[in-house]
Amino acid sequence: MATLSSAMRANPAAGFLDRYVLPKVALTVIAFASLVGVYLTMSTHGTPTAWALIRWLHLAALGILAGGFMWWGLFMKRPDDPQEVDLVARFARAQQNRFRAIAWGAWGVALVTASHLLRLAGLAQATGVYAIWAGNVILLTVALLAVAWLLAYPPTTHRPFDTQGARLALGTVVLTLASTALLDARMTFPGQTWPWVLRLLHVVAFGLWAGGAVWNIFVAVPGAQQTLAMPVVVAAAEQLERFRWAVRVILPTLLVTGLAQAIPYVGLEPAALLTPFGLLILTKITLVVALFVIFITCPMWRACSPIRGMCDLKDLKAPPLPQPTRRIDNRGKACAGFVRIQRALEAMQPSDTLELLSTDRISWWELPAWLEVNGHALLQQEKRGRLWWRHYHFLIRKAAAQN
Repeated sequence: MATLSSAMRANPAAGFLDRYVLPKVALTVIAFASLVGVYLTMSTHGTPTAWALIRWLHLAALGILAGGFMWWGLFMKRPDDPQEVDLVARFARAQQNRFRAIAWGAWGVALVTASHLLRLAGLAQATGVYAIWAGNVILLTVALLAVAWLLAYPPTTHRPFDTQGARLALGTVVLTLASTALLDARMTFPGQTWPWVLRLLHVVAFGLWAGGAVWNIFVAVPGAQQTLAMPVVVAAAEQLERFRWAVRVILPTLLVTGLAQAIPYVGLEPAALLTPFGLLILTKITLVVALFVIFITCPMWRACSPIRGMCDLKDLKAPPLPQPTRRIDNRGKACAGFVRIQRALEAMQPSDTLELLSTDRISWWELPAWLEVNGHALLQQEKRGRLWWRHYHFLIRKAAAQN
């Protein structure tokens, strides 16, 4: 399939530099929020402040690996059209090669910062969780070996969609993150079970989100630029959509577990939130809430592609919709206004189009049925706006004249 037009190629970065400001802000926000969280956890262990930074670098490196291998192993798919396989395979290899460079850096950071685990060995033994500490070290070793094995072999031309190695690496890194979280929680709250579960979910969710965000910004986008073609645009859009669905689970998990983890630290007394420790917890929760705001407002979460002007995958395959001949704005009224619709259609020529705006929720199902009974075609049906400002948009084509 031919590549995109030269006009679109002239400056492929122009369409999404602005779109990626907010994702980069989101990545910075979650990085700072996680640093605050690690500092809170390490302070309860009685370790020096510098060890909080080392622990955070260790978790961030594992998160980059976990989220990256999640994207590689779960989101990259072979296209259904055999004619598009070569172009999408080139895009896949470009992404994999870019991620290998990032992953080697994260692997090195995880290895070097693993030395802090020796500092925690005595504390783990004193608190009766030495077995968990040993399990964490073993899992970390297995994960680093699995990642190194995968990264040591560059993507081949014949197997760009092989995801078994990436899924194996994903599993080992996620287990390492989970055991690390469990170790922290057991040392901090040895007599309570539910903080263990909360900490485990929180750390794993952080890792998957952070690593996925790194891939999205620093791997998928440059890889698409490098191999820009229409099948690549579609493949990149589908990968981004899969990540968005994952984020819809990850972000609520981060918020809920973050709030729940604050309770053992400060209890239910509002005054405790005004202490230095409580203010740090409030800071972290505020940053996580900010991620929700960014997720809702960021254009990239509503656009399928980093290419300017492409906002829906259906637009790539469907012909452009005709301009409406007439428009009815029935927003704010209790019904869709079938009498007005009927009169407007009667006054129009066959095959003319009518645009209808309505806030009647029932119209979403009732209008298509009415149009089918009367022989008219529904060209477009979509929901626009949010909450109290939501309305429904319909584009109707009047039935052709009967012979």
